[in-house]
Amino acid sequence: MAAITDNDKERIRQWGRGLDDDITLRYTTTSHVMDGRFKSFVDQMADLAPRVQTKKDGDATVSLPALFVGSHVVYQALPLDRELEPFLAILGDGSAFADRIAPDVRQQLVQISVPALVKVYITPHCSFCPATVSMLLGLAACSDQVWVTVIDGELFADAAQKDRVSAAPTVILDDRFRWTGAVDAGELVTLMLGRDPADLGADALRGMIEAGNAEGVAGMMAERGLIFPAFIELLIHPRWSVRLGAMVSFETLVERDPGLAGGVVEPLVAVFADLDDMVKGDLIHVLGESGNRAALPFLENVAAGEVDEEVKAAADEAIEKIK
Repeated sequence: MAAITDNDKERIRQWGRGLDDDITLRYTTTSHVMDGRFKSFVDQMADLAPRVQTKKDGDATVSLPALFVGSHVVYQALPLDRELEPFLAILGDGSAFADRIAPDVRQQLVQISVPALVKVYITPHCSFCPATVSMLLGLAACSDQVWVTVIDGELFADAAQKDRVSAAPTVILDDRFRWTGAVDAGELVTLMLGRDPADLGADALRGMIEAGNAEGVAGMMAERGLIFPAFIELLIHPRWSVRLGAMVSFETLVERDPGLAGGVVEPLVAVFADLDDMVKGDLIHVLGESGNRAALPFLENVAAGEVDEEVKAAADEAIEKIK
């Protein structure tokens, strides 16, 4: 059971009484040992604040159980004690904490054109964490391009270890830049603006595609004259919906810059053997769409080899398209 204290319960009840409309609290489970605690927290929120409607999200592409607040704030943490106040504020009002962001920083946020993925690691008893979380939620409230994930480093110690986090709060931008302790909002946003799109991770590119901007991803690659390494990850992603979005973006790239699009052949061929048959079929489709004749020897070997019949059929179609 999630350890909601009597004091936290009363705070949730009072907050719930102030709601004028129903609020949907989405959540997901991931076959993780902590699934039960997250489900318990969600159920108790609904019991304590009847206007909170809960909905399980079965399509979320996350590896840990999570709570979703709006479209770009994720809690992989149980927001209790000190963290309860900012959580309730943002759940009740998506613009909460926006007024804490200085006007000059808000003007910078408007210029961000690609998603900035920010993770903040907290611990339940960290006295400085709520202020950092509130600042990040303020940035997210001011820009749809700022995506914030709040992670409890004690609850998910493996994730903290993977990200080399040893203190809280720790803020990580795009898995590249990090701050431990106090974070200046202006400094953080300046770094967001100065990023090279080619360095964006797969999650950032996927976020653009899932937000309906597959053309924008293709445009960035065309402008840089480079197929981003993270884009290759999307083309071979195990989830079909992610691959589909990447393929739509790739088709746009083929139209804009056929020569650049042909550059997918080498990296895709290099990973082919490690993929399952369904992903292999989609990869072969991409090779065919690339129009690059350099892919023909590989495709002919696949078509003549001992592989799944559907993969063979995909290879035959790709060969025909290129020829």
